[in-house]
Amino acid sequence: MAALGVGSALLPSLTRIALADDALVGPGGIPLARPDKPVTLPLWEDPIKSGLAPETDGTFTIYNYSDYIDKKLVDEFGKLHKVKTQITTFDSMDQCITRLATHAVRADVTNITPDRLAQAVAGKLIKPVNPDYVPNLKKNVWPTLHSPFYDQGSRYTVPYTVYTTGIGWRNDKVKEDIPNLSNPWSIFWNSQAYKGFVGVLDDSREALVLAMLYRGKYDINTEDPAEIDAALADLKALIPICNPKVNITEYQTLPEGTCYLHHCWSGDLLGGVFSYMPEGTDPAVLSYWSAPKGKGPIQNDCWAISASTKKPVLAHLWLDYIVDNTVATDNFLNFNGYQPPMNSITPEKLIAEGRIPANLKTAVMTAEDFGGDAIQEMTLTPKGQALWQSAYAKFVSGA
Repeated sequence: MAALGVGSALLPSLTRIALADDALVGPGGIPLARPDKPVTLPLWEDPIKSGLAPETDGTFTIYNYSDYIDKKLVDEFGKLHKVKTQITTFDSMDQCITRLATHAVRADVTNITPDRLAQAVAGKLIKPVNPDYVPNLKKNVWPTLHSPFYDQGSRYTVPYTVYTTGIGWRNDKVKEDIPNLSNPWSIFWNSQAYKGFVGVLDDSREALVLAMLYRGKYDINTEDPAEIDAALADLKALIPICNPKVNITEYQTLPEGTCYLHHCWSGDLLGGVFSYMPEGTDPAVLSYWSAPKGKGPIQNDCWAISASTKKPVLAHLWLDYIVDNTVATDNFLNFNGYQPPMNSITPEKLIAEGRIPANLKTAVMTAEDFGGDAIQEMTLTPKGQALWQSAYAKFVSGA
């Protein structure tokens, strides 16, 4: 998607910065952020002033993925601030950005992923943040995400959840010792015995990255057509091997036993244990593996203030609310299973308290998992984005 409505005064200065750093640029001429190449996003307007009273009355609209925030917590926020609340959902980040850009949705706050931040800032779709209203960020969140590489100074976002991409499986069905294989990713290309019970993430970046990692390729933001075509060929090779289902329902199908092996996000295994484990089924039948740091994707999602908000102070208070220790932990353990990056949450503590089975310690991260030597799927140039999307479309269509 092309850059949206960038001011003429903003674009030249950004372009000069990018060229000076010899960096690839994305929407609006904003340099492409990478874990080892942090970016300070430009301010297209000044943040609101400190000390303002929050708005009351009317409706406060939260825009996010379906089943990603506990409505009970949303309702409690509304009662606290004397406003009605509503949740409006989207199916993909493409849909989110398009609806915000066309004003089909007028939200107060929105989920956003780091790879779409440059596009949202260039298009003036999200508002700058005044950190005075968000003290919980530095008080409660991992220090590595106080000033993340994709948004130095947290000018536009607060982190919401963290997760790795790896392999989930039913260890009562899959006989291979996946973590101890010389190449664990190769299990998908050797899964003939599980044909019809194998899944690949329905995501244009993640699916192709799976094939790249299988070949030991760790530049997961490559724009080399040859690398992308090779990944596509490897994905297509899976069809006669295991006839993979391409979906994102592994949080339900693995616990239910209707899927044995799935390319998945770490939060899906935890969410499956919390919400979808059939009665009488031991959660120890679920296993999860992710690659060591720098060898597999680690991601985080964020919250931002929508530019369309009529309640900017209250929107700031939402950002602070979502990184409150009690709220974040409740949303994680009692609803969506996706870990927030809170100092108070550790794998050891979750196991000791009986909140997660010991076998899923691998699905919980620590602050040390992030950093300059981690790999993260991030913004591409428009040309690069088109290459990835075209290749993925060929995979899912069988072309």
